[in-house]
Amino acid sequence: MTKEFEMEENESQERLFLTDLPIELIIHILQFLPLSSKYRASMVCHSMYNVFNHPELWRQYELVIEGDKDAPMYSDYMAMLAKKAKLLISKFGKYFKILTINVHGHLKCISKDWHPVLLKLSNQCSLEKLILKVGTFSPGSERLRKNTPRPLKEDMISLLSLIRNSNRIKHLDIKCWPFLPEYPDDQDIIKVIVRNPTFHRLVHLSILWPDTREMLSIYQPHLPNRRMVLELVSHLKNLKSLELRSTMLSNDLLKEFAHCERVDKIQSMKIYVTHGKSNPQFHIPFINPSSWKRLTDINPNFSVNCWVIPRVPAAVLSNMLTFDCPLSRVVFLEWSRVNDLILESMTTKYSKTLKRFELYCGLKDYDNSLIRMVEECTLLKHLVIKSCTWYGLHYRTVMELAVSRGSGWKTFQIDEKNISFVDKSDHAETDEKVAHIENKLAGIAIEPENEDRKLNGTERVVISHTRFRVCLQTH
Repeated sequence: MTKEFEMEENESQERLFLTDLPIELIIHILQFLPLSSKYRASMVCHSMYNVFNHPELWRQYELVIEGDKDAPMYSDYMAMLAKKAKLLISKFGKYFKILTINVHGHLKCISKDWHPVLLKLSNQCSLEKLILKVGTFSPGSERLRKNTPRPLKEDMISLLSLIRNSNRIKHLDIKCWPFLPEYPDDQDIIKVIVRNPTFHRLVHLSILWPDTREMLSIYQPHLPNRRMVLELVSHLKNLKSLELRSTMLSNDLLKEFAHCERVDKIQSMKIYVTHGKSNPQFHIPFINPSSWKRLTDINPNFSVNCWVIPRVPAAVLSNMLTFDCPLSRVVFLEWSRVNDLILESMTTKYSKTLKRFELYCGLKDYDNSLIRMVEECTLLKHLVIKSCTWYGLHYRTVMELAVSRGSGWKTFQIDEKNISFVDKSDHAETDEKVAHIENKLAGIAIEPENEDRKLNGTERVVISHTRFRVCLQTH
């Protein structure tokens, strides 16, 4: 009995409880839980209750509001959740530093109970970062926009109170906002930002930068025009990074960044390329090469990152990304298109600036162009090829790319499905493939010869030179 008692005592001493962890770790764990789970955890013991009331746990918060209180999905249960959220904001709102406002559906008519809560929140919290996901995108088509309900004045003023009364925001991320034309000044988000003198501290601005598939559901949303964006950026003298759609870019905007007051301040610009032939609002602008050169002359560290979603002709894309554009990263998403002309153009223009190349769209018979890009773009250290198609680079090309940079690669990621093991010039392999198909039709299953061995050999070469596997992304 004594030995059993000692064993149980030793086990209890070795057992580690959640409350034995440092409070920083407990807070980090609870941040991944929904509000209901956090509340239940706070009722376990006095220590967990203290963690629940710790300011650091409420540093980041997402406020979810139903965009249309008259919608069928708006139930008494959702109204009850709103009341609980309002009580929580009253108690912990002063601790919020990073706040996300998420308004579901179209911003048509939110419950009036939210108005005093938003106003109180704007007065008591000291936000450093504000993320706005307000409603769905307003369509850019004139016909569709006429049928889109305009938000109520009271709702817009309440939501904008967070910007109007802010005095510490340094990061503003406008994921979604009803940029409908002809708003009064007190309902125009750009006018409200410009009229707040404390926004000169803003260092990061993102305007309708889509980061999820849901945000791409409307191909041509209504966007703020170039004049509005220029007016906004002109007010933000300490801006270091800017994310925007390609249609918002202009020569005047680059001229503003090249002003002597902004020397060494603006560091990067992320451009999301959207293109629509039928809608003038979505035409890719022509940027004068001298505009890029003037900016890079005054700020040599300035860089441009570009995401391409539609199938943009090479000539149209070159109108914006001209020779003097300091392009550092380019990403072709799965809906875009790449051809030899685009690859050759980028190799010629950005051999001294390109550091990262990512491809998620179709890739076929571009081996030589890609090899030339890697050879001539000496700063290129990140290569990602995850094409949505089942054809791609020849396995010898993959090995040549790995060897060309060797241990200098920081990211070398090529999916196995994007590696081809069929040599078109090798008639023996072609005949073997035909024989394989004929035998399979006859009911005789023959496994492809040498394909696994070629993949293993390719991986061995890649690992020996880059220390990375073919299908794994590294940091």
